[in-house]
Amino acid sequence: MQLIGIDTGGTFTDAVVLDHGGRTTVGKALSTPGRVDDGVLAAVGTVADSLGLTLRDLLSATDVLAHGTTVGLNALLTRSGARVGLLTTAGFESTPAIAKATKLHHLPEEDLRAPSRWRKPDLPLRRGDVAGVPERVDLTGEIIIPLDEEAARAAIARLVAAGVESIAVCLLWAPVNPRHEHRIRELVHEIAPDLHVTLSSDVAARIGEYERTCTTVVDAYTAPLVASYLRRLETRLRDHGFVGDFVVMRMGGGVQPAPVARRQAVQTLRSGPAGGVSATRALGARLGHANLIATDVGGTSFDVGLVIDGEPYSARLPTIDRIPLAVPAVDIPSIGTGGGSIAWYDPALGTLRVGPQSAAARPGPACYGLGGTRPTLTDAVVVLGYVTRLGATLTLDRDAASRAIDEHVARPLGVGVIEAAEGIVQVACAQMRDLVRRTTIQRGHDPSDFVLVAYGGAGPQYVGRYAEDLGVSEVIIPALAPEFSAYGAISADLRVAEERDLRPVPLVEAGPPVGAALAELEPEVVAQLGGGHLTVRRSVGLRFYRQLQRIDLPVPAGPVDADVIEDLLARFHKAYELVVGPGSAPPDTPVEVVAVGVAAVRPIVVPEPSPRPRRGAQPVRTTPTWFSGQADDWPVYRWEALGGGQRITGPCLVESDQTTVVVYPGQALQALPGGDLRLILQESA
Repeated sequence: MQLIGIDTGGTFTDAVVLDHGGRTTVGKALSTPGRVDDGVLAAVGTVADSLGLTLRDLLSATDVLAHGTTVGLNALLTRSGARVGLLTTAGFESTPAIAKATKLHHLPEEDLRAPSRWRKPDLPLRRGDVAGVPERVDLTGEIIIPLDEEAARAAIARLVAAGVESIAVCLLWAPVNPRHEHRIRELVHEIAPDLHVTLSSDVAARIGEYERTCTTVVDAYTAPLVASYLRRLETRLRDHGFVGDFVVMRMGGGVQPAPVARRQAVQTLRSGPAGGVSATRALGARLGHANLIATDVGGTSFDVGLVIDGEPYSARLPTIDRIPLAVPAVDIPSIGTGGGSIAWYDPALGTLRVGPQSAAARPGPACYGLGGTRPTLTDAVVVLGYVTRLGATLTLDRDAASRAIDEHVARPLGVGVIEAAEGIVQVACAQMRDLVRRTTIQRGHDPSDFVLVAYGGAGPQYVGRYAEDLGVSEVIIPALAPEFSAYGAISADLRVAEERDLRPVPLVEAGPPVGAALAELEPEVVAQLGGGHLTVRRSVGLRFYRQLQRIDLPVPAGPVDADVIEDLLARFHKAYELVVGPGSAPPDTPVEVVAVGVAAVRPIVVPEPSPRPRRGAQPVRTTPTWFSGQADDWPVYRWEALGGGQRITGPCLVESDQTTVVVYPGQALQALPGGDLRLILQESA
């Protein structure tokens, strides 16, 4: 089986091709904002060129092409999506504006420490584009007030006349009975057949009116753009000979068929970063590590994710751009510190700052020679001699980088260019280190229990700095570090999942309703993958009576009988005490079932990398490099030449065609058999 993985970042688009024999080939091209599919085809084209093939030859021999994309996320962050009209139950038109009636609900932690930022999330929805329709369903699913179809038609016609480009439908208690939402979709298609419609019961069948409304609106806002992009890309791939399966990374983990992704655009919002965490999980399984910290330094951001006990850590109500979403997602905190982050002098504080503004792919850092004049983190490492080229073809202009740093940072600070460049790297790495600490220590995790994995095009350049003083047990730089998120797309199983909230019912009485809900969901999920050899995973969400937080537990196949209920109760108490503490699960407190879930999984088999021969590679050259204010000629090794088990000491550089590993003084590097690298932060250790 031949696989292609694609990840579109803010600066570069990466491609990974894994052929039938297990050989891996990578390619990279500058991202193309506004025409993302051009960058995708260009990246795949670079792989074809390196293999001596045409683009058609490569694509026609490919069985699966997996794609991680942030097209929808970028539209949300830049507010460039579709104009959305919201249809809701009459009397609840102000749900988006009221939010949770508190400015603090769902605010990120950094905002909670800054009262000046205390404001409610801004949904991409105009106040006048909300319409109520008379109808009412109660919490049991019984229809109390039938849908007024004439009023619904009038509301739809008004929104269409106002110029909305997409319709979100979120009715009260639709997760329990979606009949009225389904009828409204039919009415929209009667009036405006080409208008996109998102139903809350389709994308977020969760109890929680505000979060469900937010999710539905965000999906409707991004869906036209995401669907158009995926259709256009798939058409261009087919035109170039691709006849395999086109799948898209889910931000909740796994990949899903492109038609499903087009119907659930909200699941693609952070699909690119989720690919990196998926690849981290696969790497950990191969190397025998269950707890890992995934750190990704790209062109615009620094992302951190956790793998705990072999599974990615997920958020049940993730927040994106301050908006809470009612769909689970791999939890990936992020800051605007990446290779393209702009370094600047803050006159108000009299200090050096790095990010969050980014030079992105265009005009890019000054050293790219594409018109950028502001200094970036990449310019700093170019000035220090750590990096001379990117992506095998982009030669970097050190003089342009020096001029930009001198004008915008060094002279305002009253220091030399080298000192300013070192300061830029130090500030950026301190910001990265702080995010890792917040993601681990502030959540109750001891970094010494974790292996840190550093990837992304710029990760290997900085991990020797930002991993210092974290206390992690080990640092691994994957063999495919620059393309790791793209590799994650092909190393993730094909997965479709559905979840449904239930009216709370005591666990001891839950057998019939849980069994019925699972029996209804399972064929829907299996059908989305088209049958075949699948693994079906069922789960229930449990909580103590009237508590807010729940714990999800797997449910075996078959009827949910008394023995299953008894086993679930015992496992819930055990899981609760693992989370809260020993003795915290009172045996006499009733336990409720509040949700069910079904996931269908089709494994994608990825061959193991071939072991590296044991050999002792020698430096290919020396290069002038600055460490701690001192310049000297330090050795440069080729990554692919390092033999399995070979150990080299810093300071030195290890280059591949796509990135450079910087080994700082006092550190060492060991090549692992599969081509991955172990960074030893204290050489004497």
